[in-house]
Amino acid sequence: MISRRKFAQRLKRRATILTQTVIFGGAVGVGVAALAVDTGLMFSAKQELQSAADAAALAAAAKLGASCEAQNAAVVEAALYASLNEIAGDGADLIDSDVVLGHAVLNGERFDFMPGEQPYDAVRVTLKRDQTVADGPVSLVFGKTLGVDGARLQASATAMLTPRDIAIVIDLSGSMNDDSEMRHYDDFTSEAGGETRPGVQVNLEDVWLALPCEKGNNGVGNGIDPQPPGNPSNYNDQPGTGPGSPNSQGGNPSPGAEPTGPNGGCGGPRWGWMTGFGNTIVLGSYTPVGDPGLYHIPRSATCSDAEVIANITEAGYSTAERTALLSGSFDSNSTYYINRVKVLLGLAGWKSKKPGGKYNGGPGNGDNKVDTNELTQEAGYSFGGGSWNDWVNYVMSTSNQMYATDSNFRYRYGIKTFVNYLLEKQGSHTKCPELAGAPEMPLYSVKEAVQAMVDTIVDLQTQDYCSLEIFATSGRHEIDLTGPDGETSAEVALQVIPDTLFERQAGHYDNTTCIGCGVDEAIEELTSERGRDSAAKVMIVLTDGKPNIAPNGSNPESYCVDRVTEASEMGITVYTIGVGADVQADLLEEMAEIGHGQYFFADNAPDPVTGLPMYVQQLRDIFETLGGERPVRLIQ
Repeated sequence: MISRRKFAQRLKRRATILTQTVIFGGAVGVGVAALAVDTGLMFSAKQELQSAADAAALAAAAKLGASCEAQNAAVVEAALYASLNEIAGDGADLIDSDVVLGHAVLNGERFDFMPGEQPYDAVRVTLKRDQTVADGPVSLVFGKTLGVDGARLQASATAMLTPRDIAIVIDLSGSMNDDSEMRHYDDFTSEAGGETRPGVQVNLEDVWLALPCEKGNNGVGNGIDPQPPGNPSNYNDQPGTGPGSPNSQGGNPSPGAEPTGPNGGCGGPRWGWMTGFGNTIVLGSYTPVGDPGLYHIPRSATCSDAEVIANITEAGYSTAERTALLSGSFDSNSTYYINRVKVLLGLAGWKSKKPGGKYNGGPGNGDNKVDTNELTQEAGYSFGGGSWNDWVNYVMSTSNQMYATDSNFRYRYGIKTFVNYLLEKQGSHTKCPELAGAPEMPLYSVKEAVQAMVDTIVDLQTQDYCSLEIFATSGRHEIDLTGPDGETSAEVALQVIPDTLFERQAGHYDNTTCIGCGVDEAIEELTSERGRDSAAKVMIVLTDGKPNIAPNGSNPESYCVDRVTEASEMGITVYTIGVGADVQADLLEEMAEIGHGQYFFADNAPDPVTGLPMYVQQLRDIFETLGGERPVRLIQ
């Protein structure tokens, strides 16, 4: 049995042990709690530091494609985005040397960062919270009680400009030369909504100057003037309004046997007695009435045009012949009217068989009608599509687009209305391939803009690939996705895109517009085996936004939206660019919104310096922007 004394002593020892345990255990608990708080703080600060590094790296990488001074721009942008983040309540300072530029190289399914290697398309950013930066280590709540001044943390992130597979989708429908035609020289009715829209500074004269001189034809003349360009074997030249008689120019700004235009060369082909372009087309002030380059030969009325009378007089037609040719008495028969127009323009001679007439003999019957079998020395028609008869029908029609803008063009014949006829009615490559080399607007500006984009991609030494898709009545795949590889430089590989486009023309294959068909071609190419898994998928659609046809009788606009929706669901970013004087912007804006891209509008208002539409330069700027601003992503 334990004595009471021993029992009391044992109880005292237990109390002492219990007190010591409580005191020690409490101290340990407080330490554990302090450690937990500081550990959480460091974990949170580390996450904040990593987020700041990620943001700074992405921002810096984006600048690599937008500036020639990539290194300085990247450092500035990285510092800016780092400063916008707080680490445990303090700022995130960045040392310039902690921004390292380099090159991203694909290695299997991932990209490796090669510091210091060019071209610079990647950047590594390191953010620190230690004694090397102004804010120092991250302060701890209880660390100082344990002799720890603060936590030294750092985080790194590497971001790169993502290479792109770009499908360039171009509208080649017939409307892509409208801004060169007389239909847009003044206020016109929109095809998109029927409202009146302002005209643009058309460049019809530049189109004429770009046509080959050898497409010109001699007219019917006096046999003594030297031959003009076009038919050197035919010495029976036209009369005084043409080369050889500068005192009667008929609107020709450069007469002579070898006339030259403002840019050198022949100044454009001549046909018959149509030897000069006439008055310059100036936006807001031009009128076809009184233009010396247009001969007014009304139907079923007497022609009183002084230049026409001078031409047939100098050509040697008798008084009786001149009276018959100028009269519209028999014009109810369209054949007689067309024939006399051709004679009055010097495109054919008339063997009337009237006494004292210009020609002796022949099948003429001596009456006042210009029969088809009485025509002689007809100037050959120079192009694959159309004919002189068809052109005369076009000018006297009230259903052409030129007449819809200004009815005064009716019955006015000359270089202006003939070149306009080629653009409006004979624009395809099979009918008039010569137009591919002419500055058809707005298509020519589109061609130059695509060239500017390719130049930008080449200059920045990106790893982008491009394809060319076109659409009109249907879509057409023109150029496979192509880009630099071990054997071919970017300059050589990508130049095939603008080179091919420069060989195309408005209405190249056909005239109507299926925008959705072009989108379809882009989807197929971007998702083909030529598409790279490592590349971002981008589609750039350039059009006036006026679809008027779709497969299987679908609604053209709905079909377009459906195809863009599918592209977006496949991860393809869609940019749209509206160009021309008659853009349907609503559809293009919707397409860009669905495709998570952006809509760009190229303004058709006159440039205050050149007078040409603003889009001539704006398109280049837009495509240079699209060429340089690539998506970015983190790779480490």
